[in-house]
Amino acid sequence: MAKITIEFLREKVTAGGLRYYWQPSATLKAAGWKALSLGLDEEAAIRAARARNAEIAAWRAGDASPKDVKRIEKRHTVDAIIALYREQRVKRLKDKTQTEYESKLRVISRWSGRERMDGITLDNIRAFRDALYAPRKNGEVKSTTAYNTLKVMRSLWSWAHANEHIAVNPATKDLDIETPAPRQQFAGALARLALVDAAIALARPNMAAAIILAYTIGQREEDLLKLLQTRYDEIHQFEADDPAVYDRLVAREPDGRLFGVRVRQGKTDRWVGVPVTGDARKQLEAGVLGARGRGLTTILYDEVRGQTWTAPDRKERRIRQMYFQRAFSAIRAKAVERLTAAGDAELAAEVADLQFRDLRRTCVVMMGERGIPDHLISAITGHKLETVKKILEVYLPRTTGMAMLAVDLAQARAPREAARPRKLA
Repeated sequence: MAKITIEFLREKVTAGGLRYYWQPSATLKAAGWKALSLGLDEEAAIRAARARNAEIAAWRAGDASPKDVKRIEKRHTVDAIIALYREQRVKRLKDKTQTEYESKLRVISRWSGRERMDGITLDNIRAFRDALYAPRKNGEVKSTTAYNTLKVMRSLWSWAHANEHIAVNPATKDLDIETPAPRQQFAGALARLALVDAAIALARPNMAAAIILAYTIGQREEDLLKLLQTRYDEIHQFEADDPAVYDRLVAREPDGRLFGVRVRQGKTDRWVGVPVTGDARKQLEAGVLGARGRGLTTILYDEVRGQTWTAPDRKERRIRQMYFQRAFSAIRAKAVERLTAAGDAELAAEVADLQFRDLRRTCVVMMGERGIPDHLISAITGHKLETVKKILEVYLPRTTGMAMLAVDLAQARAPREAARPRKLA
């Protein structure tokens, strides 16, 4: 006998033979729909189940409401609330966050979009949670994706409750969800060199510049990709809190001038001028020349398509960001290929696990290794101070060399005191 796939149609072995039932989901049951016994005849049971499902479809569309069944109106469905949530909440978020929310809202819509939101129970939500955490066919559990989906779901339900679309919010209950460990990858010196060399080997010098800038000045990917050429200019002595610091920086530059990028930090929304020196400056200026030669306004650009990585249209901007990730993936794959051929399997494994966003974290660690105080690192990268501390706590090595650096800096910065005469015995 062929397997029955009619929604809500169930079969049960009884003493009298195989008996069929129409069994509503918990949400439908809460709305007033009752189970039906459909007898022993399979064909008759299928016809009856399809008829009942047609009634459900009409009810969900708001076209019918049988006696004892709570009337459903489209404006009360999860999909209807999602539409309002998008318009009044999600559209105010930054692009990257919007993209993340839209992805998770689509999953929530597939789960319960046609149901009345006030009919969703805690048991329904727990079942949704369990489905999200269920292992895939390959045994992998997408715990981070599941956690983020449930986070958006809770935000949606809380918004609906605050705006009086539902009287009770079951999503506030404890769902026994463990917060996934944050991504902690860090690119060591050899891994960074391998990525830059691979970009050059693939004739992608502007991508090499993007990689170097990412781990040198630690800006967010979004901020780097939209960085305009006009934001790269000379930094003057009057901008320095300590003129001696400015003097030391310009003394290291061949032309005796200090240049940098002026960026508005994505989360703090503050303008910060970040000096760019040495090899990073060479790569950045090469990027500026290449972009100008193509009539582009940004420093970084898509060398294959001859266009910027950003665009005014949100959909096009997302497409170009996808192209950027693919470009970095190709460079990473090339680096892994070259390292594997050279017999360095350990370094190849380190590079294979890197994402472009890890270079920002790498910048924090590099400066920490050089004795830069946490608050100064935060001023460059735009991280919150507590985030800098967490990154350094995980990655910063505690070595004799660092202890020597700490003592050296402490002595160099100690206030000079007048020599006190020693008392003779």
